[in-house]
Amino acid sequence: MSSAETKKQKRPAPFSIRLSADERAYLERKAGNRPLGGYIRGKLLGDEKAPRKATRAPAIDYAMLGQVLGVLGKSELATHLCLLAAAAEAGRLELAEQDRAALKDACEDVRVVRALLVSALGLKSGSGS
Repeated sequence: MSSAETKKQKRPAPFSIRLSADERAYLERKAGNRPLGGYIRGKLLGDEKAPRKATRAPAIDYAMLGQVLGVLGKSELATHLCLLAAAAEAGRLELAEQDRAALKDACEDVRVVRALLVSALGLKSGSGS
C-alpha cells in the first residue's frame, strides 16, 4: 500500500433496503422536504434534530401543470375578465373605482399565472403574455 492509499479510509458499502411503493411514498411524505436518506438515518439513529444542509426539491408534475394550463385556457377566464374590465372602462358596466382596480388586478393575476405555468412547463409563450 502506498502512503496515499493508507491516508484514505475505505468507506463502508452502503446499506440498501427494499421498500414497496406504498412504503416509500409514506416515508417520502413523512420526510417532507428533507432528503429521504437523511430522514431515515435520523429516525433510525435518533439524530433527527441535527442540522440539515440539503433539502429535497419538490417533484414537478408536468402532466398536472399541463392540465392546469389547459383548464385555464379553456375557461377563457382571462378573456372574460378583460371584457368586463373593458365594459367598465367604457361605462357599459357601473363599477366603483375600487372595483375597477380589483378587476384590472384580477386580469393581471391571470396573465401572471399563465406565464408561470408556461415557464414551469418549459414552453414558449404564444400570444398575449
